[in-house]
Amino acid sequence: MRIGVVGGAGAMGSATVADLAGSPGITEVVIVDPDIERARALAERLDERGAALVARGIDAPLAVSLADCAAVVNASGHAHNIAVMEACLEMGAHYTDLGGLFHVAVRQYDWHQRFVDAGLTATLSMGSAPGLTNLMAARGVELGQLDTVESIEIADAVVPGRQYHPSEPYGPPYAALTLIEEYTAPAPQFVDGAIGFFPAGSGARTYAFPGGEVECVYTIHSEPATLPRSYADRGIKRVEWRLGLAPADHVRLLSFVASGLASEEPVVVDGVSVRPADVLIAVLGRQARADAPTPDPDAVEWFRVITTGSRDGAQVTVTCDVKVTDPPSGEFSGGAWVTGVPPSIAAQIMASGRALRTGVHGPELTMPLDLFFTELAGRGMIPLDQIDD
Repeated sequence: MRIGVVGGAGAMGSATVADLAGSPGITEVVIVDPDIERARALAERLDERGAALVARGIDAPLAVSLADCAAVVNASGHAHNIAVMEACLEMGAHYTDLGGLFHVAVRQYDWHQRFVDAGLTATLSMGSAPGLTNLMAARGVELGQLDTVESIEIADAVVPGRQYHPSEPYGPPYAALTLIEEYTAPAPQFVDGAIGFFPAGSGARTYAFPGGEVECVYTIHSEPATLPRSYADRGIKRVEWRLGLAPADHVRLLSFVASGLASEEPVVVDGVSVRPADVLIAVLGRQARADAPTPDPDAVEWFRVITTGSRDGAQVTVTCDVKVTDPPSGEFSGGAWVTGVPPSIAAQIMASGRALRTGVHGPELTMPLDLFFTELAGRGMIPLDQIDD
């Protein structure tokens, strides 16, 4: 079985490639990345995992580079989601990505009928959050045996393992463009049965986890684009998403925004007009490539999904937590691992013909839950469930 990963040499994509390369039944992984040297270095590093690894640049059309792939993961960022979907339709491959940051995810549904007609599945937003969080919500619906789904509340929270100093080198935990949008763009939330847009950083709520409490806030995200569609027939009225990054990230990002460095209004420097946000994103990207994140090996990331609905007329609430730490291998950070593994699992499920349906859907409608969570547990990520009825 041959699977392609676009952006496969990046921080998250390389974790996807590593998981695919060591998975039974995968014969070849195609790494397509603009940094061909980095892609080759990754292929060489993972050479003994089992699958053959092929590194390719972006000089050829995607459909040519990814020919004969049974499924493709787009890990190159949401700006390229639709282009990769087009390539998948052209060559007859299933598709998944790490998220569409709401607006792109909404547009991706326009391709539903074309994927149905082609007999293919496109699983949208299949990273950690969104992705794993969507399937945790589906797990809550199933465990609670819910006849109706009233609300889904999602939090992604980091409990730091140590304090940091502002003078420490800084690299973003994931794509700089996504981070800046999360801290500046209006945050869509599904409230009272409709999408409303709230200021980034509003809607603060504090969640208690082992190790500490974390304040999480509204940011733009994909879950409000997918889950309301998937559970419309069960009467869903609310889907809320909140993010609580570690202070090392949160405080710095707030400072960037407050100082105007995240602004899209151009400034003139030595006669050249530049947008501060473009410079900030480029610099943070360079820091990420230089592997300059603030080290915190004892940090714990928690994903919490609280699903509320009814069973036989009585209210039921199911809380599902997943705890994430750096994997023992030390090869990847916990954040990269938990984001890169779910799309690998999803691509393998689709490529083997075990997706639940064709067309364009959120993962809660395409992934067989027992199989997905069994595979996830095999990678050391086991859900903790609590049912209140």
